[in-house]
Amino acid sequence: MSRVTDVLVSIDTETILKNYPNISKNPASPTMIDVNHVYMVTNRDNVINGQAGGELNLKARVGDLVRWRETSLSQSFETAVIFYKFIANQGNNLISTPTPREAEACVAVPNPDNPSVPSCQKVANHYWSSETLKTGSVTYHFHFLIVDRDCKIVGCCSWDPFITISN
Repeated sequence: MSRVTDVLVSIDTETILKNYPNISKNPASPTMIDVNHVYMVTNRDNVINGQAGGELNLKARVGDLVRWRETSLSQSFETAVIFYKFIANQGNNLISTPTPREAEACVAVPNPDNPSVPSCQKVANHYWSSETLKTGSVTYHFHFLIVDRDCKIVGCCSWDPFITISN
């Protein structure tokens, strides 16, 4: 039976902007960042190695679906992270090209009138989705924008995790 593997990608934008003073602002030529500024997390059963690091190696079976969701450590309060491009370097025929998907989600938020009963708020949501097609290892790059509170680009970056597909 196919399964869905959700991957939360949290990016330390504050440190990136501090450590890369000449960071690219051109989406066509992003700055390759150190993987130590990226924290990818998934269900423990889906991990080969690298949990909570920038080089998470997932295990998946043919036909599985992988969904990536990106955020800054401030969860878009100070800066936001938006994936904008995916490039498969090695094993590009092993997964379908990840594409962004839009979805409306109901998100629990604190209820000041009754803190033990959260309120539900509908929000526009998104993720990148890909299906595993063949066994092997995929090395890929995600390109992402760092934007400020006014949605102005303050950096264009890239890094390269992997997926291992087996049966």
